[in-house]
Amino acid sequence: MVARGSGAEEAPPPTQQRLVFAYYITGHGFGHATRALEVVRHLIGAGHDVHVVTAAPEFVFTTEIDSPSLHIRRVLLDCGAVQADALTVDRLASLEKYHQTAVVPREAILRTEVEWLHSIKADLVVSDVVPVACRAAADAGIRSVCVTNFSWDFIYAEYVVAAGNHHRSIVWQIAEDYSHCEFLLRLPGYCPSMSPCLSDDISKDLKY
Repeated sequence: MVARGSGAEEAPPPTQQRLVFAYYITGHGFGHATRALEVVRHLIGAGHDVHVVTAAPEFVFTTEIDSPSLHIRRVLLDCGAVQADALTVDRLASLEKYHQTAVVPREAILRTEVEWLHSIKADLVVSDVVPVACRAAADAGIRSVCVTNFSWDFIYAEYVVAAGNHHRSIVWQIAEDYSHCEFLLRLPGYCPSMSPCLSDDISKDLKY
């Protein structure tokens, strides 16, 4: 197990299967990265390899986890919200940026992610809460799970109402991507979701 901030690591028990996790984390703010950090820490402590895929700064993870089992791949696959400050969201700019980030290059993204998942021999894809990661996992024949308290289809649906219905296809595409997720670990303070994959019948609430 990795000791917090110490860099110490114990080898996993010899009888334990060592798994490879691909953990996709949105780069919007530090909140997703810092909460995912604790999951990543425990997975590595249990003797597994974790490949973090995110646009968040690498130091968020490397200053807390010192282990050869942690791998960081910095890539932008979703963009969250465009904000003028901590409280002001530009809804139209957010939708347009997501379109340019994840919709226009969608086919290239899927090809790249499928090839990469195969290259690392991933056993499971975890998403907090990058939509295309779930679709890429399905295309690669790998199971996926979301760990989150909200989904971007719910957030962007409100943006569409406020900023213009011509972007509504983004919401449906995100919901369709999430539909390939097989299980949800739902964090406290959760919001509704438009995607059936994040509904009550296949979710598990996590309480701190």
